Amino acid sequence: MMENLLICTPTCGRADMVEEVLRYESEYYTDYGFDIAYYDSGSDKAVKDVIDGVEDSFKKRIHYYRTDENQCLDYKIADIFKSLAFDKEKKYEYIWFIGDSISISKEALAIVSEAMAKKYDLIRLPLAGAGSKEDIICDSPQEWFERCSGSMAHMAPTVMRTTLLMEDEREWARLCDKYICCNELCDRHGYFFTVAFYLERIIKLESFRGIMIGNRVKWRRDSPLKGRRSYWLHELFDVWARSYCETLLALPDTYKNKEKVIRQSDNIMVGRFSASMLARYRLEAIYDYKVYGKYRKYFPLVTDEPLWKCAFIAVLPKRILKKIYMISDYTEGEWDKSLVDIRPRVKDRKIIVYGAGLYGERVSGVISGTWDNEIVGIAVTDKNENMRQINGINVYSIDELAKYRREAFVIVATLPAAARSIIKGLKKKGFRYYEALLGC
Repeated sequence: MMENLLICTPTCGRADMVEEVLRYESEYYTDYGFDIAYYDSGSDKAVKDVIDGVEDSFKKRIHYYRTDENQCLDYKIADIFKSLAFDKEKKYEYIWFIGDSISISKEALAIVSEAMAKKYDLIRLPLAGAGSKEDIICDSPQEWFERCSGSMAHMAPTVMRTTLLMEDEREWARLCDKYICCNELCDRHGYFFTVAFYLERIIKLESFRGIMIGNRVKWRRDSPLKGRRSYWLHELFDVWARSYCETLLALPDTYKNKEKVIRQSDNIMVGRFSASMLARYRLEAIYDYKVYGKYRKYFPLVTDEPLWKCAFIAVLPKRILKKIYMISDYTEGEWDKSLVDIRPRVKDRKIIVYGAGLYGERVSGVISGTWDNEIVGIAVTDKNENMRQINGINVYSIDELAKYRREAFVIVATLPAAARSIIKGLKKKGFRYYEALLGC
């Protein structure tokens, strides 16, 4: 059982999402003894009203707290940590930060419960990362840093023992100043305090033991209300080309190979800063020479493109960019509509998403989160040049997925020029069902 676990969920007035998640969870969360705490910084009490309306047998496990409306997420999380550290009753042995759009599957709860019983300091679910089918057990912080830190996020899928918390106010102040404070580049805060916190704390332990659960279970469900809304799109450079790098580089020198860990991150390897994506960001008014100048010192860590090309894309006329990279003015809404149009033709078939770039990431995320169809894999032309997982789904060469040629529906999620070539290849390989987004 999990009586010693508190699931912490920061939210900011997204009452409709909170309600959808709680309704979905209530069928099986009541089988477990953990508590849930919502920390709401919304401008009204809509989230509290949702919780008050939950069935009593479930509601008794849910706690509601108001937090500062003007506080950025990382300071909010730091305050939650501190409140638990200074709780004299110390009711919980483990804490788990989960976004307000996420439900944890029953299978994952059983796995985490078993891991808690073995007293691991960190228990990590396979959001992405190494993609190993087997569990990875680490006995040193450095090993954990190199093998299990490839898919960091500010609320990573990591369960932490409360022994990592501390009661020293000066240490809290030091960590907040080090990882959350503003810097000379911009007035935004960092996004990775949770990860920085536990990486700082585990090196203070006399002994450490962590486990990254093997990729054998789909551990999460995203609320359909979240859809494909991207909260980080226009902050992409600040998050991944600045905050991510700065957080890892600021870690204690005990951690070696920081630049290698940054470069092998799943969040970078998706191709967020490839030349074609930089061109698209330019057309979407996300990237220009001012942005390039602001973040160029971090580009060697997040892209394989030479700096001259990054600068060139930042100043080249948009009409020439479109021609060079064969980009059409497709909006995210058009991609959404195309998926809706394709769905009736997919029926109940298994799905292969062809494309490991940003569009493949988005499409596989939508399908795995809102469709009932099984995604048997992400297909790429050359497996050696791509990451091993996207959205927890294994990446294969298209030849490795040829065994599904008679039954699976292939959705090609790439830029138009590549899609046309891929469709020709699928025909030659004998795939029966396939379609490219936007009819490319």
